[in-house]
Amino acid sequence: MKLGLLLVFVTSLSFAQPEATPAQLTPLPPKPTCVIILKNGACADLWRNYNQAVAQRLAEQIKMYANRQSQLASAQATAPLQQQIVDLTKLTTDEQTQIKSLQEQMQAEATAALQAKADAHTEGLEMGAGMGTGGMLFLVGLVFGIRRMTQNFTVTKKEQVKAASA
Repeated sequence: MKLGLLLVFVTSLSFAQPEATPAQLTPLPPKPTCVIILKNGACADLWRNYNQAVAQRLAEQIKMYANRQSQLASAQATAPLQQQIVDLTKLTTDEQTQIKSLQEQMQAEATAALQAKADAHTEGLEMGAGMGTGGMLFLVGLVFGIRRMTQNFTVTKKEQVKAASA
């Protein structure tokens, strides 16, 4: 009776597992219909062989069930880790995109800064040249102005001034 219940239980487990292939299981001989009278007779041998095949098949089904449960447990244990891997991969991709964007922005800002520096340098040179030219013209004008003003003045010596007045 116990063997029959165990066989029904294991058989139901094998139906619950579509991955279990019947080719892996030991084939069962037909169940003997004779009644055991002697422990050494042909009927006893048939029952012994049958029970041995049932026990072997039961062991194989239990092993397959345990392997399947182990696979399910492993899959359930690794599912959160796989989700973390997916999330980290996405985060890494997003960060790499952001880094690339920031690098492009830095490159554009560096180019703009170099252009602004070159423009400021050019503007400084132009302003300096203008101031220098203006300063030079002012000095030349000042020199000519002073010369012109001093042309009307005559310098006479004191003796000549005394002689001219006496």
